[in-house]
Amino acid sequence: MMNNPEASEHEQNHANWIHNVQKVICSTTLQSADWHNSTLLKGDIITKINELKQQDGEDIVILGSPRLAHYLMAPQLIDSIKLTVSPFVVGSVLPVFKNFSQSLKLMSSETFSTGALSLHYGIINKA
Repeated sequence: MMNNPEASEHEQNHANWIHNVQKVICSTTLQSADWHNSTLLKGDIITKINELKQQDGEDIVILGSPRLAHYLMAPQLIDSIKLTVSPFVVGSVLPVFKNFSQSLKLMSSETFSTGALSLHYGIINKA
């Protein structure tokens, strides 16, 4: 998309962001992470994510990986959830809140001209 002359400005900006942002890839099968500006995490992901959360910097974002999100929900490593709900259905998907035992508080919402919704939930941890 970065070099696609037919891409919209939004698509080009998003592609540039994805290319330049620091990426952490959690995998049990990959041997290396060749994607620009990426690091591969293997082994004890919970400890490694906890260590990342203690570092200064931007928020950690999980893009398009419900299995990783589910895995990080159990030890309460997720502080908030941002969902984009689109007005169409594509095949079968994993449930978003599988085995989730924390309460959510809607922090903000936005409706886009396409009919999609952006929902930002804060997580209220149970003691």
